[in-house]
Amino acid sequence: MPWVSKRAWARRPVIALRVLIRYPDPMRLPDRNRFMDALAHRETPEIPFFEYDPDMKAVNAIMGRSYPMSIHPFDLPVDDYIELNRLMGNDMVYFSHVWRVGRKEKSDAEGRIHYIDGEIKGPDDLERLWFPDMDDIERRLRALTRKAHDAGFGVVYGTQSAAFTSTVAMGFQDFCLAVVDLPEFVHDLQRRFQQYAMTELRMALEYPIDVVKLGSGLVTKNGPMLSPAMMEEFEISLLTEQSDLARRAGLPVELHIDGYIEPMIPRILELGVSILNPIETCSGRQDIYRIKKNWGDFLMLSGNIDVDGVLYHGTREDVAKDVAVHIDRLAVGGGYAVATSHNLHELIPVVNFYAMRDATHGYRRGGFKDSARPGR
Repeated sequence: MPWVSKRAWARRPVIALRVLIRYPDPMRLPDRNRFMDALAHRETPEIPFFEYDPDMKAVNAIMGRSYPMSIHPFDLPVDDYIELNRLMGNDMVYFSHVWRVGRKEKSDAEGRIHYIDGEIKGPDDLERLWFPDMDDIERRLRALTRKAHDAGFGVVYGTQSAAFTSTVAMGFQDFCLAVVDLPEFVHDLQRRFQQYAMTELRMALEYPIDVVKLGSGLVTKNGPMLSPAMMEEFEISLLTEQSDLARRAGLPVELHIDGYIEPMIPRILELGVSILNPIETCSGRQDIYRIKKNWGDFLMLSGNIDVDGVLYHGTREDVAKDVAVHIDRLAVGGGYAVATSHNLHELIPVVNFYAMRDATHGYRRGGFKDSARPGR
């Protein structure tokens, strides 16, 4: 059973112990309300910051540690993971796990795991499927939600994607061929994965999480890998089922979807998505400011600080200026959280990440637009 009910969490008092935490200037205390205010399109002086799943090389630089390069940050011991998010300056923490079923992989000299191909190629391979230990996931979620909320963070739960899991289990090329040549096999595989994913999501919804994150891996910088009809059949239908479950539980839904997705946004809105991340630049093809103008009243935007541009090649001053422009143009009326356009990869200088964090922490907009907010 969860350690506290969602209803009790919604009525929680501010935890006085948080004032004992000290951060070096200009860092600030984590506060889930910054993120939730932006989600509700309330314009506030402070802007939320939420960067998740950084490369482990960056994690080790931030923490001054030597964690294995084969894991993800959310695999860290809970206390270490909370400390990482504090040092990153996040207002939310991210919880998920990587389901490596069917993957053919290799490790490099530093211990990173690299994807090569999938090994589930046809019906004869279905007996090789395996499913993660849900009891272990629940134990980690219970510990994380307690410690994250006590420290002031909100929690974003990254649910498993049957579409993406089947894609990498089969291999991208073979998946794209199979949706034409072996559609019944693909449906069978996805049904098995979806059953697990929905069971896991139902478990997670018993805990005081704040946002459910869905993920898509079938879009490139030029657009979707499949036709619109096939996207509906082999991905969107599965995401819809998860989104409906989360929204019936009263939780907002975030969609992490890479690549050029601007033409897909009307369909994404029909999914019930409230938060869109990471909004890649796609070499200038995708314009977050145009997205804000056209759909900003319906979506919270998160991301777009370019991992292959200013964060990789720029100076700290360049990064700070770019963050300020993003906030000035995107945080009007709320609805924006600062984050990268993909994730904090190993080639980005950590000092540039700090510049992004500190520019956000030090930024102040004008007064509240609805100063008489209840419950604050």
